[in-house]
Order: sequence, then C-alpha cells, then structure tokens
Amino acid sequence: MLKIFEKFFSSFSYPLLVLGCLIFVVFPKNGFAQKSPAHHYYSLWGGYSFNSVKFLGKTGNSQTGIFAIGYRHQLKKFHGEGNVYYTTDLIPYVHFDYPKRDENDRRVSRNGFGVSPVGFMWKEDELDTVVPFAQISGGLIYMESEFPTDLSRKLNFTFDITVGTDIKVGSIFEFSLGYKFHHISNAETGKHNPGLDSNFLFLSISTQ
Repeated sequence: MLKIFEKFFSSFSYPLLVLGCLIFVVFPKNGFAQKSPAHHYYSLWGGYSFNSVKFLGKTGNSQTGIFAIGYRHQLKKFHGEGNVYYTTDLIPYVHFDYPKRDENDRRVSRNGFGVSPVGFMWKEDELDTVVPFAQISGGLIYMESEFPTDLSRKLNFTFDITVGTDIKVGSIFEFSLGYKFHHISNAETGKHNPGLDSNFLFLSISTQ
C-alpha cells in the first residue's frame, strides 16, 4: 500500500496539484473570493532533518540539510479568513547522510541542487504578529551521483508538506519557523527506487 502511495505522490501529484489549485484560484464560486492587490515576498530559509522515517520512502536512519531561496506571490485574499499564495523555491544546496542499502548500509554523503517550481500556501489573515500557515509544493533535485543506490537516478522528484508560523519583525520582515515533511524519489524511473522521507525543522526570514 505504501508503494502505491509513493508512486502516486512521485508521478501524479504534481500535475494534479497544479490543475486543482488553478481551478480553485481562477474559478471561485459565486464571488466567494475577491481579487486583492498582489504582494510579493522573498525569503532565505534552511532546515535540518535529524532522522528520516519510512513512510513513503524506504531509507531510514538518514540526516538531511537544505538551504533555499524562496519567492511567494499572493493569488487570492479571502476576507476574514486568509490568503492563497503561489510559491517557488531555488535550492542551491541539499545534503543527505544515509545508509547505502546496496553496500550493506555503509554510511555515505551525497549533495545535490534543485528547484520547487510549483507550490501553494494558505496563510491566515495577517492581523496578528504571529500568523500560522500551511504549504504544499513539488519539484526536482539533481544529485551528484545516483541516489540513494547505484541503480537509482541522479534526477529525483520531490513532494513536501509544510506547517509553520510567521512572526512579524518590523513592517517589512517576517521570521518563520515550522516543520516540513519532504519526500524524494525517482518516481520509478530507475531500477531501484527506495526513496527517502525527511522531517525538516526549518527557519526562514522573508521580506517584501
């Protein structure tokens, strides 16, 4: 059953996510959503996963670090409820330290880079100093060598779910912290597709 979920998230979740969210944003029902001025935000964020879980992926006992440059753009404002944003991230650095299952779980380290071109965030109305949010996104990671086994692929696909809190610092800065579930696999394009699930704790600073 988990293999079926993994294959779905890796292969089909991204186009379905994009289609569903575009329909939701572009065709609101009966004026439920009203158009509002666009807001643009830029961020630097980093995270660390102290251990992986075997949920969609099969690679356990792994540590992961990530650094990214983010952008978000307000799509819709639901008055009295919250805001929907489009998000994208450039990931210049991601590092995995993990047991290589095709070498008797020998510890290895691998680096990569990538992009999460499509993401969507729901954020509560920014009336308070502390504002909760939730986000989903998908992307690509290119590793320096086949990952996580020799029969896998350098090019991998990612899917993540994020929950966190924004804390306003002055009039133009936000400090964020939260949790990100991050899945990476080759979507069955390699002979091996163990996949890896990271549990990131992250920090971010954003500005308009």
